[in-house]
Amino acid sequence: MSENSNFLSSFLEELKRRKVVRVVIAYLVVGWGLIQIADVTTDPLRLPEWSNTLVVWLVALGFPIAILLAWILDVTPKGIEVTRDAEENKPPSPPDASIAVLPFINMSENADNEYFSDGLSEELLNMLVRLQSVRVCSRTSSFAFKGKDVDMPTIALQLGVRHVLEGSVRRSGDKVRITAQLVDAVEDVHLWSETYDRELQDIFAVQDEIAAHIFESLQLTLTKDAKDAAHSTTDNVDALDYYLRGRDLYHRTDAGHLENAREMFEKALQIDPQYALAWAGLTYTYVDTFWYKKGAADLVRQADEASRKAVEFAPHLAESHGARGLALRAAEKFDEAEVEFKKAMAINPRLFEPIHFYAQMARSNENYELAAKLFEQAAAARTEDYQAMALAANMHQALGDEAEAERTSAETVTRIERATDLNPRDARAWILGASCMLRVGDNKKTMEWLDKANEADPKNNGVAYNSACIYARLGEIDKALDHIEKAIDLGSRNRRYYETDPDFVRLKDHSRFKALLESI
Repeated sequence: MSENSNFLSSFLEELKRRKVVRVVIAYLVVGWGLIQIADVTTDPLRLPEWSNTLVVWLVALGFPIAILLAWILDVTPKGIEVTRDAEENKPPSPPDASIAVLPFINMSENADNEYFSDGLSEELLNMLVRLQSVRVCSRTSSFAFKGKDVDMPTIALQLGVRHVLEGSVRRSGDKVRITAQLVDAVEDVHLWSETYDRELQDIFAVQDEIAAHIFESLQLTLTKDAKDAAHSTTDNVDALDYYLRGRDLYHRTDAGHLENAREMFEKALQIDPQYALAWAGLTYTYVDTFWYKKGAADLVRQADEASRKAVEFAPHLAESHGARGLALRAAEKFDEAEVEFKKAMAINPRLFEPIHFYAQMARSNENYELAAKLFEQAAAARTEDYQAMALAANMHQALGDEAEAERTSAETVTRIERATDLNPRDARAWILGASCMLRVGDNKKTMEWLDKANEADPKNNGVAYNSACIYARLGEIDKALDHIEKAIDLGSRNRRYYETDPDFVRLKDHSRFKALLESI
């Protein structure tokens, strides 16, 4: 009896998945309407009496054909395709050594301590990335679940991981209580949990213990070299506190966030001048301010000095060499930047940022073949990320490889649909998705997603820039130039991007385009 019940349930789910139920309802409504029309118009049009019967028979004969076509075929952005079996549509099983670190809940009486609970979560995430044996979901994707009541199997499915680390932090003066638990989210069972009541200065030991417990639960070996690489580059809790504040501010998008983040990193360095990760964070703020906030050229020199310090105090960290490469790229010392990016990738092939920075540099230098390869490598390092894959699609298109452009565009759309399920206000996801929809020939969806991006964040310079790319590809030159002007006004001032972007080839000789570039 239960087998029959399971079969019936599975069959009904398959009917829904293939949209057969929807087609049946639509067919019955339309068929009934046609029969009524035939009945009403027979006499006025002086049709033979058998015409009503013919309509009824045609509707009846068409019914099984409609059901069969609904079962076999599916309408997609690429057109009508044969519907895949459910097994083919299932996402691949996540690797056993994969984990997402959810933002720890702030249980402190002071709500302002949320930066500390979020920062501790990010520190644990970055520590696990440095250990390399585990595939770690990005901060952006993990933190999308902050404040949401979602069950563990759903989180695992959305993020493509098997394990989830969650917890809470209660901070009171110089004391801290940290509760952490590791869940096998596929099986929905707890593997390990622990509560730590410690002095705040013991926070580094707690991080080490949590990492060790995770490795033990996943049956992985934590070597001494890996442990040394994962350890924080400071032993001063006050420096850590300012660093976590800086990271929290850096991830924001509100006015003044980069200046405030820089101030926090500088305070961390006043306490511990050898804090390599703070020097790396400082480098990011200098470069971002220079590129996106109309910053002065002196920021390039400051980024150079900060990144040198990061490498000096932690040459064993990929983050240090990634920051150094970014600073050298900002200074347009591309050969030296390439050396640093390669060093970072050799130290930690799973660290997304250096690969992505390297790919962006190759793109701006019009080395599209290398850029495509690196963007796909970055997308493999962070399988939930949609941006790198979208940029890989752009590079394949620039190379004239339509098959690869279509393949990577389709993969990007899949990733973007997952991302926008988590965060429907993700403007960057919508605008990059719009670009991919244009590439697969769905112009209607292109404009729908472009509008969603601009509604979600109308003052986002990246949205304005990519809107310009889409309009340029559609041949709407005036709209493209309007959005380029908007992007520049909003802070997108990396002139090299405009000069080398393949989407703007047809604009290069336009007088307004030249004038806009001169204004940067």
